[in-house]
Amino acid sequence: MAKVDMLRARGYPAEGRQLGQARDGGGDVRYGGILYEVKRYNKIAVRKWLDQSVHSMVNYKEVEIPVVAMREDGRTEWMVLLRAEDFLNMVERHK
Repeated sequence: MAKVDMLRARGYPAEGRQLGQARDGGGDVRYGGILYEVKRYNKIAVRKWLDQSVHSMVNYKEVEIPVVAMREDGRTEWMVLLRAEDFLNMVERHK
């Protein structure tokens, strides 16, 4: 699995995909206190939002990490979207 390979390349002892996890209600990849639900599609709709955030960074010299905050209508919980490399860099800085 590409996500596990990416984590291992950065020195994380990530566990492989949890087979049967969907049936058992588990996640795809666990590393320490982080549980990844890994999704891969031909084209992800929110990608254009992240691309917009990345392209907007040129207007803000002090900005290092592009992030998309999103919430569905009718829900109160917000979610954030960021690039995997940026996320891992943030995790490593806060160890």
